[in-house]
Amino acid sequence: MRVGRGIVAVAAAIVVLGIAGTSTAFGQCPTSPNYSPDFSSNQSCLTLNGVNYATPSNAFPSFQSPIAPAPPSVSSVLRLTPSAPYWAGSALYQTPQPVANPFTTTFTFQLNPAGGADGIAFVIQNSGLSALGPEGCGEGFAGDFPPSPNGGCTPVSGPQTGIPNSVAIRFNSYSQGVGGGTQTNDPGVNNVTIQSCPGMAANSITAACQLGIYAFLAADFSDGSVHTATITYLLQPTPAQTSCVVSNVAGPCLDVILDGTDLFPTGVPFDMTSIGLTSGTAYVGITGATGGAVDNQDILSWTFTPQGQTQTAQPNTPATYQYQNNAYNYVVTLANGSPSTTTTVTPILTTAAACDALVQQTYPGAHCFVYGGLAPEPDSAVMFEVTCPSLLNDQCKPFAAQLETNFTLSAASGVNMFNPLDPFPGWLKGFGGVNAHPCTPPAAAPLFQSDQISSFSIDTKTHGGSGGTGSCWVATYDQPDQVPPPITIASPTNTVYAQNALVMANYSCSANYQPTSSTVGPYLTVASCKQSTGTQSSCTPTPNGLACMGSVDTSTPGTFNFQVSAMDTGMNTNTKIVSYTVVAPTKLEIANFAAGGPVANGGTITYLIGVADAGPANADGVMVTDALPSNTKFVSGSGTNVACTVVNRRLSCTTTPIQCSAAGNNVTCNVGMLAPLSMSLLNGGLITIKVQVTAAPATMCGKKLCTINTATVSAVNTDTNANPSATAQTIW
Repeated sequence: MRVGRGIVAVAAAIVVLGIAGTSTAFGQCPTSPNYSPDFSSNQSCLTLNGVNYATPSNAFPSFQSPIAPAPPSVSSVLRLTPSAPYWAGSALYQTPQPVANPFTTTFTFQLNPAGGADGIAFVIQNSGLSALGPEGCGEGFAGDFPPSPNGGCTPVSGPQTGIPNSVAIRFNSYSQGVGGGTQTNDPGVNNVTIQSCPGMAANSITAACQLGIYAFLAADFSDGSVHTATITYLLQPTPAQTSCVVSNVAGPCLDVILDGTDLFPTGVPFDMTSIGLTSGTAYVGITGATGGAVDNQDILSWTFTPQGQTQTAQPNTPATYQYQNNAYNYVVTLANGSPSTTTTVTPILTTAAACDALVQQTYPGAHCFVYGGLAPEPDSAVMFEVTCPSLLNDQCKPFAAQLETNFTLSAASGVNMFNPLDPFPGWLKGFGGVNAHPCTPPAAAPLFQSDQISSFSIDTKTHGGSGGTGSCWVATYDQPDQVPPPITIASPTNTVYAQNALVMANYSCSANYQPTSSTVGPYLTVASCKQSTGTQSSCTPTPNGLACMGSVDTSTPGTFNFQVSAMDTGMNTNTKIVSYTVVAPTKLEIANFAAGGPVANGGTITYLIGVADAGPANADGVMVTDALPSNTKFVSGSGTNVACTVVNRRLSCTTTPIQCSAAGNNVTCNVGMLAPLSMSLLNGGLITIKVQVTAAPATMCGKKLCTINTATVSAVNTDTNANPSATAQTIW
């Protein structure tokens, strides 16, 4: 049974780690562009190229104050062109970026005033830091040669070709015309296309260099408002991007999201290596241009985040892979004694629904954690491909390591709705059959095979063992294979204890546990096993959890709850309660009479035993014990417990039978509870025990043989009567 589950939304920055290269230090630029929330810092890390082809002159790009309605946090923007005709500008980050592996880049832009000329482009190119195309319809990255018949793209100052060895995501805010020539694939104003010419030729906006997919937008992104664009490059598609799969082999894809709308939901097939990379890197930047129409073309913020990262992991030393401003950092720690291993970690961002569909093939009801404020969607699930290029078949085998992900959770409606103290988390491992891309879903089998989680904390990470391979990993919650840690309470029991009696607590907590030799988790252990009252003295590890000792609080009369709470390393919690009663001291009285005169061998004796509670407290668990004389044997025993109360000024009494049993010559009678005796309340118990004489007694009473019988009364309460026993004599 899952205990204490609630519905809460969680939206917290979980981990804050310093990313190397996120700020300028000692004159060095960040490893990757990180102009957020604006361009106030690290301006010298950009190479700016600007030409006015009508003058010509070189002045723009530049850094300027923003134009309303910019966000209040923005104090400096990158202005690619002024609101003047025939300008082209480019801003290129001086450090080449790793683009052969997946990456995500996000920028905000504002075209103001709404002049509709001509547009901007995000460009990846390997032609150098001075790269710049013509003004006008090429958006500063591309030409159109031969010129179109209507002349709309002919440069005003001689032939200017586009940037070779490049791919551009083009945000075109001016219609170049749709009739004739080489521009027949321009659908009009406010379109987004992806342009790259075959053979690494100079880039062009012609149909021959268009990748065949464009988006026509009804909304005007040259309206003077601030817009957000996110571009993602993946080496394999997300589960929804079927067009990036060729012959069942996943291929690289580009995706573009503008103002929250996915323009290419099935992805645009494109291989970044086709532009001629240098060791997997190229220059990245943003270009813009005006023609006869004009705009201030401003970039308000820009971040570029390489996703696939390769490091050499050393034994027992964490190797941290940092992504998206620490939103989901990944850590690989090789087991002590393992050889050093080169590992590549590639996050795959996808929708919560697509990730859940993959997970629920194996674990119905489980959900992927969703990270907030990311691309390609504002709230995305993340699957991690972990491969080891230095090992056979890129499968990281053998690969004994602990794998972790840190994260910032999303507060999106309906996502991550779980009790943060009881999320039933998982750390799932899968392999889809493609060695280089283990997160590729197989055609006819579940992607994820096992839950390898060993620990989880809402303020740190999900953590689990690799189980011998790298493969595909995803953090989940509401795992059906998780259960709250079971609790066993041996003491106290649901019973009654005397006040100030020494009662030891004895209990244990276990976990949803698998032996560490298994390749299938989870490997959760017990993190805590605690009692809520009394004093806990110690806990000893057991194969399945913790065995704990303590004491029970019996200092005050009454009924109390003894509660034990358990939490495993997955933060799954459980509680178990045992009720017990503490009774105050009281005074017990007992009388014993032998009925009948002298007896002979074979005769019978009847003992009449009366017990009462002289107060002040109720006597609980009253027992009468009678060690019969050795020359007798037990025949029968029974009694009646009388309990009287005053109801409406009238005495009301109830009776309950008293059961007696014998073990040899030892008779025990269970009286139960006795209320204090008073003049008006005739509470007490009367017991009759019948015995048969089997031999002459060996005891003398004066000058005669006699049989002596002693009965004793006891209770759970501490008895203030120093001698709670009574004796009866029978003459022989």
